[in-house]
Amino acid sequence: MMLRFTTPILALMLASQVAFAQQETRPLRVVLDPGHGGHNTGAIGVAGIHEKHLTLTMAKQVAALLEDAADVEIILTRTDDTFLELTERTDFAHKVDADIFISLHCNASESPEPHGIETFFLGVKGSDPEADLLALRENENAVTPAPATADPLVAAIISDIRRNGTMAESSDLAAIVQQSLIKSIPEAVSRKVRQANFAVLRHSGIPAIVVEVGFLTHPKEGLLLANTDYQARITKALATAIKSFASLTADEREAD
Repeated sequence: MMLRFTTPILALMLASQVAFAQQETRPLRVVLDPGHGGHNTGAIGVAGIHEKHLTLTMAKQVAALLEDAADVEIILTRTDDTFLELTERTDFAHKVDADIFISLHCNASESPEPHGIETFFLGVKGSDPEADLLALRENENAVTPAPATADPLVAAIISDIRRNGTMAESSDLAAIVQQSLIKSIPEAVSRKVRQANFAVLRHSGIPAIVVEVGFLTHPKEGLLLANTDYQARITKALATAIKSFASLTADEREAD
């Protein structure tokens, strides 16, 4: 009698477990934004390479690496040498209902000395004056000038972002990406995860980061960034980081 009683219950339990195991989550929808484009070349490296071309090449490589990934969907803001306003990039992310936004850039300096990899998430003020200057340089491409870092409107936007948890997720995403890049390229200097008031981060409304994969103006690093094998190491690290973030946040994404 006990067997007849428990068998249906056991079957029900097993069916529930199978159903739970088969419960799917939708892919992490990533908008990958190759910085600059069109008349806005971005930095020009010691090897003569333009930032706009390099960011597009690497973004396409990341998309190709993750093309068959069931848990990730990559969408590029641009697929050719097209100029996009900063607001167009974030508007696009909203239009496609992206989960995260990653803007890909190469760094530059008037001095040939700075080098290394750094990843940014939003902050009212930059981690240091150098971060503020970098954000100011990138924000010059905005349709309307970016407000000062002390602007109450910016503070209110960031306060709202903190409340909805986006800031924490952006910080986590930045840490995962930075760690993956340095693990893949241990000879590169880690300039760590930092904060800055980038317009594309301020208006994204979702977990968002800016990745600076190296300095085109550094005598050695600039040449490395022009090397296809070095680019492949960067793109593989970015793809790995995106997969890691997708796995960590899978429970937050229910299938449509």
